[in-house]
Amino acid sequence: MMSNNENQRSSGILNSLKKLIFEDDQTSSAPQSPAPAPAAPTQEKLNTPTPAYTSVTQPVATGKTPPPIPITANDGSTDLKEMKLKVYAILEKLNEQGVDFFEVWNAAAAMGKVEENTLKAAYTSLKFVDSSLSKEKLVATGTNYANKLKETIAKESNQKQEEKKRTEQDRTMEIANLNSEIKALTENITKLQDDLQKKQVALGQINEKYEPKIKEIEQKIAIGNAAVGEVITEINNALHMINQSIT
Repeated sequence: MMSNNENQRSSGILNSLKKLIFEDDQTSSAPQSPAPAPAAPTQEKLNTPTPAYTSVTQPVATGKTPPPIPITANDGSTDLKEMKLKVYAILEKLNEQGVDFFEVWNAAAAMGKVEENTLKAAYTSLKFVDSSLSKEKLVATGTNYANKLKETIAKESNQKQEEKKRTEQDRTMEIANLNSEIKALTENITKLQDDLQKKQVALGQINEKYEPKIKEIEQKIAIGNAAVGEVITEINNALHMINQSIT
């Protein structure tokens, strides 16, 4: 298990470059503090033999594949500075043993700004630490790190393109489903409106429909009552005559 000191040495290698991300917004007229001495490489790097580099046209093959740290992770990060911090995290995992472009680059940043003077000063200082350091080695290792980053972002870009394609397909499918549902609802609404109109018309004609029958029934009741009244009158008359004439 690694000690706390070893953990600290193995992480945060590009602290100076990371710090510069948040200092870019400062005005150039601001007074610069004295440039600190370049950061010395860790003992682990010094004790590890460094490979020889003889060509700058062919990047050194490190055998490392891009680490599984997504640059464009789905964590809601959209700020460029935050993305650059993620890229630096990948670089830290790609860092090779020995003193190379990585250490010179960061040492130059520790001096306040990565430019010709600080790069040259960092290179001169670190060459005393590791005599194998050379211009060719810097160019080769720097090119190699850049290529590895390109591989990482290319792979992830392809994955994101696939994700984008799936998302667009989901959108197209959902649009089609919603349009179908809207069409069905619209047709149903049209039918309901037509039914409503018919019911309203029927309601308006309801009295006209039933009034004749109601009047007919009323007339039959009246005639029936009249007929019964007349017959009862006739019976009463007959009974009166019987009472008068028959003893």
